Amino acid sequence: MNKLVAPFAALAFVFSVAIAQADETTGKVAQVASSLGTIMLVLEDGTSFTIVEGVSMEGLEPGTEVTVSYEERDGQKVATEVAPSN
Repeated sequence: MNKLVAPFAALAFVFSVAIAQADETTGKVAQVASSLGTIMLVLEDGTSFTIVEGVSMEGLEPGTEVTVSYEERDGQKVATEVAPSN
């Protein structure tokens, strides 16, 4: 029984750390730029995000209020979801 507890405890710890690293912010789009296959979203406050494949940027123009869900990866903010704020 004890042999089963340690692996499950380790797995639970890994998931709790992953969940704790996700964050969310809101702001107005200042710029959406694409360079060498990388899409960047910059908010009016200067915060920038790398957009991962599969994240829809459709209809997001400068001035659009958005909510950005992101994770910190290698010191960069990586957007996992971008949606217009209502």
